[in-house]
Amino acid sequence: MHPRREDEGDAMKAWIVWGAILPGILMGGIVLARAQAAPQVSAAQGQAGPPPPAAAPPVRSPASPRTRDPFRTVLVKKEAPTGAAGPVCTQPGKKSLLIGQLQIQGIARSVDGQWIAVVDNKTKRSYFLREKDEVCNGVVTRVTEESVAFEERSTDSSGRPRNREVIKRLAGN
Repeated sequence: MHPRREDEGDAMKAWIVWGAILPGILMGGIVLARAQAAPQVSAAQGQAGPPPPAAAPPVRSPASPRTRDPFRTVLVKKEAPTGAAGPVCTQPGKKSLLIGQLQIQGIARSVDGQWIAVVDNKTKRSYFLREKDEVCNGVVTRVTEESVAFEERSTDSSGRPRNREVIKRLAGN
């Protein structure tokens, strides 16, 4: 073996030893400096009066922007649409139909002579409407062989209820 490699090994061992000892010395010096500074402060306080009570650690409020309650839902609740978006219709069947979305597909006459309108909406499901049938935002007022008339209920921007007549014609006419 080369003597040079042994010297390199000794140098490496020395670095390892100093790498382990040096942080210990530095930490000891910091602790010693703090210990010496603490009695000087307490001596100064002893002349001034009794020591103040130990301060409690600051308590973080649960509403702190840095922390989040893990048991609270992350999903944001959507508010019910109002105004231009129209009413929310949750009932099934004819009462879920919005007048603005209806398309007249056909009109037929029943056995007793009453007109029946065949309508569908954006879901492409067909419904049969007669006079006085209620839909989500209105009521069917009359059905003729060429058109269906609705009375649409809505609210204006100031919150007052408004009614207006909407006439939907058969697609071919």
